[in-house]
Formats: sequence, C-alpha cells, structure tokens
Amino acid sequence: MKLVGAVTQGSGAINEDGWGYLGNADDVSAVWIFDGVTGINEHNFLGGGSDAAWLVKQAHKHLLSLAALHLALREIITRLVEALIADWSEVAKGLDLPENYDPPATCLILAKRYNDQWQAVRLGDSCLLARTSSSGHAVLAASPNNAFDHWLATEAAKRRAAGVLDVKALLAEFRPQLAEGRKLRNTPGGYSILEANLAAVAGAEYMVLGKPDKLLLCTDGYYRAVDTYALHSEASLLDASLASGGVDIVLDGIRAVEASDPTCIKYLRFKPADDATAIVLQA
Repeated sequence: MKLVGAVTQGSGAINEDGWGYLGNADDVSAVWIFDGVTGINEHNFLGGGSDAAWLVKQAHKHLLSLAALHLALREIITRLVEALIADWSEVAKGLDLPENYDPPATCLILAKRYNDQWQAVRLGDSCLLARTSSSGHAVLAASPNNAFDHWLATEAAKRRAAGVLDVKALLAEFRPQLAEGRKLRNTPGGYSILEANLAAVAGAEYMVLGKPDKLLLCTDGYYRAVDTYALHSEASLLDASLASGGVDIVLDGIRAVEASDPTCIKYLRFKPADDATAIVLQA
C-alpha cells in the first residue's frame, strides 16, 4: 500500500501523539500511531516534555526494529512491552515518585502486512478504518469508545456554566475520578492501553484486515470530526482523508470548529482541543 498522507499536531506546547511506518512511501509494510495519555500527576517526572511523550518516543524507537521482524503481532507487542519495562526500570532509578504516581501510557494501533494480507492490533481508543473492494462502500471500523469522556465532558460543561473555564482547574477537580478510571487499565472488565506492564499484553485487540484498498489510522483528536463535531461519517472521513492534502484539510476543519467554540459549550468536550494524528494508505 502507498502512503497517501499523514499529519500530527499537538493541541498545546507538547504533542503527545506520534506515528511511523516501515518501507517506503510507495510500498508500506507496517504503520502505527500513538496517542499518549495525558498524565494527572502534579508535574512531569521524565524528559521529553511530558511523561506520556517519553513513553511514545521509546515505543516508537522500539517499533522501528520490532515491526520489521517476521513475527506474529502478539509476539511484537510482547517484546515491545518487555522493552518498555526495561526502559522504565532504568529511567525510574533516579526518580522520587509519589505513592499515587500515575505511570505513563499511550494508545497504539499497529497495522502490518504479512505476505499480501494485513493484520492490526489495538491498545486503547484510537481508530482504524479500512475498506476493501469486496466490501463495496462498507467500512471496517474500530472506533473509539468514549463513554467516560462523554460523561466527563457533560460534568465539565456544568462547571463551565458556573464560570470555571480553566482546564487545569477542571483537571484538579476531576482527578479522583480520573485516577479511579486509570486503575482499570489492563484489568478484566477494564480497558487496554500500552504501558510498561506485562498486563498490557493480555488486553490487546487483534484484527484481520485482509487486503484493504484504503486504510486510515487516527487518534481520537482527529476522530472528533466524526463523534464530536459531526463533520463526517466514518465513510466520508476515510474518503476525505484520501483526497490530495486530505488529512491536513480535515484537521484544519477540526481546528476551525474548536476555535469557534473555545468554551466547549456548543460541542461538549472536556478540553477545547486535543492532539490529533492521522495516517492514510491506499493500494
């Protein structure tokens, strides 16, 4: 498959998203995206701008070699998590971490070609959209489950109506709920996420994609075009992203909506904007 377009843009000073691929633009053999989970600690403890950005950087470095190996996706994820555990063990030696430290984590989607067939693995709530010629206009979609985010946005809207507009103040108020939610990471009945913990291996979600003609991987900040701002359906998001300059145009549309609603009143969300990343391939 050919690389048609890619974009990544932070919503603030630090972009905790990331992406990468193997092969060349005319013959991509593997592709991935990250969506670093914004920490809820009092401050960041690691280099790279934020703890999540550190983890994304380390995971990207490892995938550049691991994704090239002729291994099943489950083995690649296992080796990736083991490498992150080693990284964390080394960097944490010199840190004075609080007892309630929220460790760094990231969403990941990795798609890899095996002979002429594609497979994918997902940890977290990023999005994969794929279309094959045999499916007509049907889109295979692994889209985010943002039930908790929607609850958080609704509660935040009540605070904004009372005059609390600062995101940091909202984070401080909702930190107990966020902390409780994060205890469910990689637990039975909880949710999957990539972190330096072997429990992450068991929660990964695997998909057989077959021979897709079109493939889009994106983080939930880019998927806001569908589930928050209703700029697109899943099918039209895939088509729009495949157009010339499409991922940039889609992201510009997202940012324009966010700029027009800075207090998150018209479109309920916890924070005005989010890091956004997308990469799109076509046969």
